[in-house]
Amino acid sequence: MISETNVLIFSLLGGIVPALFWLWFWIREDRLRPEPKSALLSSFLGGIVAVLFALFLELVIYYLLADAHISAEARTPTIFWGLLERWAEVHNLLDWQAHFWAPIQDLFKNWGTVVTYNVNVKKIFLVVIMAPFVEELLKLIVAYSTCLRRKINDEPIDASIYMLTTALGFAAVETALFLTGPLAKGNIMDTLIAGNFRSIGPMLIHLVCSAILGIFMGLAFYKGRFQKFVYTIFGFIIAFILHAVFNFFIVLNETTHNLTFFWTACIETWILVVVLLAFFGRVKKVTRKK
Repeated sequence: MISETNVLIFSLLGGIVPALFWLWFWIREDRLRPEPKSALLSSFLGGIVAVLFALFLELVIYYLLADAHISAEARTPTIFWGLLERWAEVHNLLDWQAHFWAPIQDLFKNWGTVVTYNVNVKKIFLVVIMAPFVEELLKLIVAYSTCLRRKINDEPIDASIYMLTTALGFAAVETALFLTGPLAKGNIMDTLIAGNFRSIGPMLIHLVCSAILGIFMGLAFYKGRFQKFVYTIFGFIIAFILHAVFNFFIVLNETTHNLTFFWTACIETWILVVVLLAFFGRVKKVTRKK
């Protein structure tokens, strides 16, 4: 068995090294006017911090809207969860959840297809709807707080660079947490497979979705405040949908053990990478109207 210290070290390396590779790959798109290293570092570290907030928010929302049976081991801080648990008891939260989700679960089963019969609708809610929304929103908030509102955001392409840097910090820790399981069990081969999948799957979808949102912000760089807001909202919706579609195929793959869904998710990601590269070139040409 691998020691806990080594598990932590190798997990972090497995998350951070691929993230740094992708960061190096994409910042070359702005090599004529590179961003300050301190700004990139703050974006990357901000993405790391955002993971903790995302996990906490997703847990709380899932507890309130889907399943108040969450294991006590996942509840920190205990004082907060104690108050939330008492509130749930007073308002009969478990009964409400049972009445709400049971018909939806039955609806999926009654469709009678291999794809839908075994799907857990609460997992769909968590992974396909809630997680993409929370994660894309937090990445946007972090990128805006660390860089986008500052003077260093001085050209249309910058928003995409800072957004994807934040996304890579987020994905690095998410990947590291994912790798701790197989590493702790001493499954080196499973760890390598999982790490490779994460670096070309979930890590890239985080990068692509955030960068596409940044693209929309860049297209509105020289527009008025209201137009910038509209472009940002539209970009956020696109990022959320793309992230949700990817997660949906991953859930279907885990449910049906059909690799078609897995490869569909991967193909979607790589198509988006090509699209992103094309739009990077377009955003570079955005100029102020005379």
